[in-house]
Amino acid sequence: MNREIICIMCPLGCRMVIGVEEAAILHVKGNKCKEGLEYAQQETSFPGRVLTTTIKTTIPEVPLLPVRSEKPIPKDQLENCMEVIARHMVTKPIIKAGDIVISRILGLDAHIISCATIGEGVSHEG
Repeated sequence: MNREIICIMCPLGCRMVIGVEEAAILHVKGNKCKEGLEYAQQETSFPGRVLTTTIKTTIPEVPLLPVRSEKPIPKDQLENCMEVIARHMVTKPIIKAGDIVISRILGLDAHIISCATIGEGVSHEG
């Protein structure tokens, strides 16, 4: 069976056709660099994405905190993760970039971490 994907590893955005049989890659056509081949292998074995979004806080000056998953999450779990994040609120008065905001979301081996430092004594002006 052939599967078509668009590579996201570089700006070229190559359209690739992956020949797959029982989870084994038979061929990859259309990639213009070796990163495309690696991407095709990744998309076939573990199609995951780093999830980036915002989460509500109790800090009036910073109502939304930018967050991301520390590692890729399976694509079929992204919407479920977004539902968990939408119900969550950060209540700590100080959060540093890299702090774990949600540990092992959905029981996966991925934490949701802060992408910014917010809270008492931190300047919020750009």
